[in-house]
Formats: sequence, C-alpha cells, structure tokens
Amino acid sequence: MRVLWFEVSPPSRYNEHKAPIGGWQDSLESIVRTIPNIELGIVFMSSDGICSNKVVDGVSYYPIDGRLSFIEKIFRKYWDVYVEKALKFSTQIIQDFKPDIIHVFGTEYPFGQVQSVTDIPVIIHIMGAIIPYRNATLPPNYSLYDRIRNCGINPRKFFSLIKDLSNMKNREEWEKKTWSLVHNYMGRTNWDKAIASILHYNCKYYHVEEALRSVFIDKHAQWKGYNNSKLVLLSTGCGTFWKGPDLMIKVAKILKDLDIDYEWNIAGQMDKEIKRIVERKEKACFDDLNIRILGFVQPEKLSELLCSCSVYVHTAYIENSPNSICEAQIIGAPIVSTNVGGISSLVQDGVHGILVPANDPWQMAYSIIQLYEDKNLMKAFSVNSHNTAIKRHSVDNIREELLVAYNCVINNK
Repeated sequence: MRVLWFEVSPPSRYNEHKAPIGGWQDSLESIVRTIPNIELGIVFMSSDGICSNKVVDGVSYYPIDGRLSFIEKIFRKYWDVYVEKALKFSTQIIQDFKPDIIHVFGTEYPFGQVQSVTDIPVIIHIMGAIIPYRNATLPPNYSLYDRIRNCGINPRKFFSLIKDLSNMKNREEWEKKTWSLVHNYMGRTNWDKAIASILHYNCKYYHVEEALRSVFIDKHAQWKGYNNSKLVLLSTGCGTFWKGPDLMIKVAKILKDLDIDYEWNIAGQMDKEIKRIVERKEKACFDDLNIRILGFVQPEKLSELLCSCSVYVHTAYIENSPNSICEAQIIGAPIVSTNVGGISSLVQDGVHGILVPANDPWQMAYSIIQLYEDKNLMKAFSVNSHNTAIKRHSVDNIREELLVAYNCVINNK
C-alpha cells in the first residue's frame, strides 16, 4: 500500500536535528513506519526555502515552497496563493509517487483540494474546523471594535487587521469547498463526527485516535501534584481568543478575591495584541494575577509541569480534540475544562475531571477549588484519566484503526 500524506508543517525527520513542529504527526509517522507493506510519502509546506526532495529511512519527503512574495503578501489573499502553490506542485508529486490513498491533515488547510486534480481517494484527518471556529472567534462582550481600538492611530496595525479578517474569510471559503469535495474523513470525537455529517452529508467517517508525542508515552511520567502546598494550575495554549485568555483572567480574579494561594502557568505564546486587548477589556493584568505566560515549552519541560501541577485547566470556547488534554490525561493530571466541541468525548464529567459551561468563571473557579480540596477525588480522576488515555493512545490501537480506515477507503467500503 502506497500512502501519500499532506502535512501542515515539516516533519522532524526531514528537519533532522531541528526541533519538531508537528509533534503528534511525527508520532503517527513513527507508528506508520512499523506497518509492513506501507510505503509512505509526505508532502508539506516549507517556509524557509529549503525544498529538496529526499528519502529518509524509506520515507519520501516532498517539500513545497510556501514562501510568499512581497506582492503576494500585500495584494493577494493568502489562502488563494496557498491553494495555487499546493495544486501546482502536488499534481506532479502524485504522478511520481503513485499512491493508493492520499491522507490529508486538516480541513482548515486547503490540501484537501488535491481531490480536484486526481481520482485517487482522499481521506482527511479532521483536526479543527474553521467554519465552526469562526463562530467562536471572539469571547462574549468582545467585538471587532475592541480590535480596531487596539490599532490606535497606527495604520500598519489597521492594515494588518483588515488583511487578517480578509484572509480568515478566504480560508473559510476554501474550507467549505474542501468539505464539499472530499468524501472520506477520520476523526475521534462526537463533535467532529457531527461536523463532518453536517458539512458533507452522507460522507464516510472513520474513528481513528490521535497519536501523542513520544515523551508522554515512553517516559511513563506520573502526576504527583496532590501534595502541593499551594494551588498550582497549568494550561496549554493561549495564542487565540478562542483559547479563552479572558476566562483565565476572570477565573484568576475570583481566586485572588478569595485569598486562594495559587499560581497559574500557561505553556505557549500569547500574541501581544491579544494580551493587550484582554487586559484592557478585563481591567487586569496577567502578571498581577499570578498568571505566568511561559512561551514555547519543550515537551520534556511540559511533562514536568504536568507532573507537578495541582490541576490542568482548559478554558477554550471551541475545540475538537485538544492533544493538550490528552497529554495531561496520560500523565494523570486532574482536569477542569470548559465543555465545548469534542472535549466531552475525551473527558467524562465526574470520571476524568470536571466539565463546566464556557464563559462561566464562577463555576470554573468553584470546580478548581472543590477539586483541590478533595485529594481523594483528585487521585480518582488521575487514575481514571491515565488508564483511559493509555488505552486510547496505544500504538496497537491507533495502528489498527488507521489500517481499517485506509483499507475501507481504498476498497470503497
């Protein structure tokens, strides 16, 4: 079986000694490498101009130059250019590699448009989905006015905002075309199955769990934060409004007003403009509320943070199947999360953690305190989460589900 992947970012094996970008996709690649009789090729967008094809340990890599010219950046819509570049080079790559099946990662990236230039079946691995995500672009009580106000009298910021809004609309338009064009999908939550069924009625849907980064599987790290002398919270991801940075501040305000001794670590980069807007809107600063934004954190360090936190907190307004929650689960960190998107397929309320409504900082703060004060409940959630995640993300389980999906699509079942 010849399988051709279309990935969003360069695989770490292609980058050799550079830090991996895709993470879990690298882990899935490692699993596929163990399957006899599969020949794997991987197409991806390169942003650094290094675009030489090469074979590493039997896997063929095909980079596409994703850089934009100055004219393209200013006068073109980004996703129009992305599709043009993808289709221009992909046609020849498909002819050269001759795959039996094409596996595309994400509807939100227009690689699914390759189905328009080939009769080879395409299956899309659902990650997020721009159409429903745009419905949750801004938190409650936030508006476009807040983003315009943040531009001040800086014309460059205003132009950048207009360009961003135009590109996002353009991205959604391409995703609608992709959903209409491609018939086969793989996912792992009730939410992404529902989205696929709505956006492509009568599509074929296959359940395939997501691989986790190797450090969380192989190191056998275990959560031990139940004896912390103070409440230590950890969250991963804060780069967009839909990750809920405003909810972090609202919850932290409540904890501080109650004189709770706490610290809140955020693993990830926060856009400085988003930070400025949220702090102005909420009339509070992250730093003053003991919220530490750590920036990019290496997997090994993130594993240590998960092991030592009291509670893992997820504040998103929309998500499908965040690997950040899955990584917390496999280490055994107790979870308090908003009940949005596909999260309830990962976290069973009262079994693996506590789910609360989106934009309910009072219930989230109460749930965090309740959990922290009940060591037995913390330990129960920890054991249940770890046991569930070990089964869900096992190599054998993912390998079997992936092969079933591939064979069914190829045989048109």
